[in-house]
Amino acid sequence: MKTKFVEIHPYTDDFTRMQQFARTFDHEIGHWRNGKLVAFERDEKTFGYADIVYLPVAFPAFHPEVATPRGIMEVVDGWKSVCQFNHRGEGWIAVPLDETRKTFPTQMIEKTGFSKMNREIYLLNPDA
Repeated sequence: MKTKFVEIHPYTDDFTRMQQFARTFDHEIGHWRNGKLVAFERDEKTFGYADIVYLPVAFPAFHPEVATPRGIMEVVDGWKSVCQFNHRGEGWIAVPLDETRKTFPTQMIEKTGFSKMNREIYLLNPDA
């Protein structure tokens, strides 16, 4: 494999260079406290990167006939508390991409302090 994976450390010239590189295609690289940045290089030229973040992700499921908005808000607030206590305030909550979901609408998510990242998450299939 000719592609190299190069770990980029925060607060270095390489990190600043990667932030500038990301801006060239409308991306933003932030400082993750619990993660690292890896650049992809081939023939001494950077062609991409990955934010590798070690944070908890919750995949909640709420029964549409049983869950109430109050109960959902209490779960989300509890998840925020776990993240703040165990992971310095960072954590993600995953929700279905279907905007018609009734138990956990976008307005409720944003009201709880989470913001949409405009990303899709893929799970590695162990049988592949």
